Order: sequence, then C-alpha cells, then structure tokens
Amino acid sequence: MEAPALALLIYSADSYVGYCNVLYEYLVAARWKVEIIEVTETANKPTLSEQQRTKWGVSFPPQIVRRITESELVNKIVGSNAGFIFLGIPGRKVFYLCNTLDRYFQLNPGTTITTGFPGLQYYMKFSGLFWRSFVDHLLFIDPTLCRLATRWLPLVPVRTANCVLLGSPRLKSIPPRKAAVYRKYIAFFEQNQVPATDPQRRELARRLASLMDSYPDRTLLIVARNQPGESSNHDAEDTKRIDRLLQLEGHSGEVFNGDWTEIVDQIEFALSVSSTALLEASLLQVPSFSIRLGSAPETQFDARRFFRRLGFERNLEELYTTCSMQPDPSAQNFLAPFNHAALFQVFRPRTVLRHKLSMFEIFTRRVCVIGARALDWIFRSIEVCRFDGKNNRRPH
Repeated sequence: MEAPALALLIYSADSYVGYCNVLYEYLVAARWKVEIIEVTETANKPTLSEQQRTKWGVSFPPQIVRRITESELVNKIVGSNAGFIFLGIPGRKVFYLCNTLDRYFQLNPGTTITTGFPGLQYYMKFSGLFWRSFVDHLLFIDPTLCRLATRWLPLVPVRTANCVLLGSPRLKSIPPRKAAVYRKYIAFFEQNQVPATDPQRRELARRLASLMDSYPDRTLLIVARNQPGESSNHDAEDTKRIDRLLQLEGHSGEVFNGDWTEIVDQIEFALSVSSTALLEASLLQVPSFSIRLGSAPETQFDARRFFRRLGFERNLEELYTTCSMQPDPSAQNFLAPFNHAALFQVFRPRTVLRHKLSMFEIFTRRVCVIGARALDWIFRSIEVCRFDGKNNRRPH
C-alpha cells in the first residue's frame, strides 16, 4: 500500500516532544511528508527553547515547526487531509478532540490517530487510560499499564485503541554504567508541582541542604523541569524553585537544563519526590530514591505512594552514606526503554474505515470515562488507607 502523503505530529509544551521526534525520524526515513505542530493555549506563550530541544533529544529543525493555538487545532486537522496524526496533548483534551472530530467532521477514511502517555500514571491511571483509548494506536512507556490496558480495553463494546509498548523515547539505549569513575553529582529531579505547598517546598530545600552537608565533596545537580520563561505542561513560580529556596538556606546547587542522561556516569545517586526520572535513572543503573516527606497535600501528579510501594522511599538519614546503594531492579516493570521495532505497529493501517460516531458510541465513551474516574477514586482511597495505616502503626 502506498504511504499517505502527509503526517501531522502535534505536541503541547515539552512532555510529548520526545514521541514526536522518534516518529519524525521514522517517517522521514519512510519518505512521508511531515508537518510538526506546536499547539499552545494562547498565541503569546513561549515556544520550545533550544535547551528544551537538547534536553529531550529533538532532531527535527525548529524552522519546520508551525505554532497554532488550541482553538485552531480542529480546523488544522480537518483541512490537512493527513493520513497519520499524532496527538501529543493531555489525555482529557485527546478525548474531547477525538469526540469532536468523529462526531462532526469527516476525516480521510483511512486516517490513523495516535497518542501516548508522557510519564508515570498513578492516581489517574484509569481515567488517563480511557481518555486516550478512543484513538487507533495508544503508545505506552509502562509495561504494567500496557498489560492492564490490553486486558481492559477489549471489554469495551465500542472500538478502542491498539496498545503498543513503545518505551521511553528518552532511553534509546541502556549503556553499561562505567566503573571506577569519580561521580561528582548527587542529582535531584525537580518537580514544579510536587510538593505543592510553599511550606513543603521550603522543608524539602532544608532537607536537601542537610543532606549535602554530609557530602562536602559532591555537588547537588538540580535537574530542572524547565527554566523560568520556558513553556511546560507543569509550570512553577520562580520563587518556588528549589535552587532559590536553597539559597535561603545558605546553600547552592548547580541547575541543569540539558539532557542529564549524557552525564549519567557522573551521578553518584539520584533523588526526587516522585518524578518518573527516578525510574529512568534506575534503568541506567543509578541508585535512585524518593525523599520521604511528612503528611502533605497531594496533587494528581504526586506518586509518592507508588515509589513507597516499590521500595524507593528513604529518610534522609539513610542516605548519609553510599556504601549500600544499589539501583532498584523493579523499575523495569514500570518503564521500558525505547523499542524501535514497535514503530511498525504504530503505522499499521486501519482495519475499519473511519465513520461518524453513533449516539451509542458517544454514550459508551462517556460512560467509560465516568467509570474510570470512579475506579481512580476507589484506587486512591485504598492506597491512602493502606499506607497511612502502616505509617500510623510505626513506632515513633
């Protein structure tokens, strides 16, 4: 079959650009015509910076990227007559956009739509899955979640996505960790919205400062999500950034905005509260730990209980020596390296031509999302009871 003439690769901010990059490289090699769209909420939002491109390993030239606002996206997709579309936007927006396209517009009957998970799914596991499940191909970085989706989605009485374990676009290879190397950094993967409150972020900075007092010959490498003024799906106020709060404690760290995997052999061990980067570092054989915080308000992006269940969580006192530090092998159950061979599945043609949604299909999709939210609420309640109960039984 002759390849469709055009592919649209769409991303919002930084979370999905890694997917777009590996798809771009594959499509260009297969002689597709490719358009890359950076979609923003408003026209005055900053574009992806050069440092962000470096951080996510982007190879496509910046001059081919076209910026549009979210309000223009539907018209752009409908008018393009593209044969392949990647939607690198949050799951909720994927759901509503696909419903709009399938209900009110007639796309090319053979067009395939693909989306993916940009990071770890925890408290929004089921809703995140069903928001994204009504496309043609759904890309996973998490083997456990992919197996869950493979079991659940066939039970839905309407057409759902083909599940593809593509792996993390950031981990294109897993080289052996070099031995007998002086590792000058202790890496901290900063999250802009975890912890969420000012007091908790100040407490986190104090704990990091205390830890670094035990390692006078090491440098705290703060791997920032983004720089001030850069666009991100998870923004933060400059005054809440860990490097600013460390300065108030009389300490400093080296802020790093590039691709930290290129200096992985210089990292002694890695820390975060609940960043997916802890799993990436573990796969790269870096001992990685989740910092134990006191009771604090949790956000939908907070996966502390997930890392506690895996055994990643530590008190700072346990990190004052590196003698027994080892990477946790359980990380491979929840994060897979990039699998280039899986791209073949992503570009399989549709077996059923596109058609406008019936009322039954619309109703079923909405019921699935409502049910998924209920499952997430039940899951979260069980986790809170289980782990808070264990904490309450600990001796003080």
